[in-house]
Amino acid sequence: MSFFGVRAWPTPVWKPMSHFMIGGAITFYLVNKMQNAMLKSPEYAKDPRNPHAARKH
Repeated sequence: MSFFGVRAWPTPVWKPMSHFMIGGAITFYLVNKMQNAMLKSPEYAKDPRNPHAARKH
């Protein structure tokens, strides 16, 4: 089927980009984990800008 003269070709997208997607997800997870650990450290625990300091559990 031709849509405006453009033919559908089986272009690989997932296979060449999978390494970058997986690497980006791992990087995002590790940076988030480090940031949460730093926010809970005693040095920053009493900082008023700390979003975890406002919570009282």
